[in-house]
Amino acid sequence: MNAYFPKMITLCGMMGCGKSAHGRQLAKQLGRPFLDLDQEIERVFGKAVHAIFAQNGEAAFRAAEREILAKLLFGESAVIALGGGALQDESNARFIRENSILCFIDAPFDSILDRVQRNTRRPLLLNENGTLKTEEEIRNILLSLDQKRRPLYETAQIHFRPHPNAKVWASVKKLIQQIDAHSRKTEN
Repeated sequence: MNAYFPKMITLCGMMGCGKSAHGRQLAKQLGRPFLDLDQEIERVFGKAVHAIFAQNGEAAFRAAEREILAKLLFGESAVIALGGGALQDESNARFIRENSILCFIDAPFDSILDRVQRNTRRPLLLNENGTLKTEEEIRNILLSLDQKRRPLYETAQIHFRPHPNAKVWASVKKLIQQIDAHSRKTEN
């Protein structure tokens, strides 16, 4: 792209905000690999995130998340989509901000609600029997998570609000402009 682009770009935001979709397209436009932190953790454990939470607990998941993230951030230039809770640990959040450009994908709440209701792989939104919770329960969970996590997401160097009706490639072009402007400003 240009000399101002950082080595590592990380994307944060609520589950269902579009981190993976934006991340894949951003990586494609920058000619870099795209890495999804949750998928990397699944690869290491050999099981899905919801199974890791159920069988190993959140503490084991967060420990693996920290270790794998450190390896990724010191690897080759990439775009990394973080899990929704990756910034909950302050040392983890500081490490991410110091070693990458952190971009908060701040999608509209209704778009997020619509997306997550179509996905049965999000452990926080499932009943004990593995079925999806009701729309009202999911709405309440998301509102609670947003209230808790938004202050963490807002520590990102880039705050990006994708238009809900824009194509991902068009949205990513605007994100690239924001990253470029931020990178130029911090280089001077």
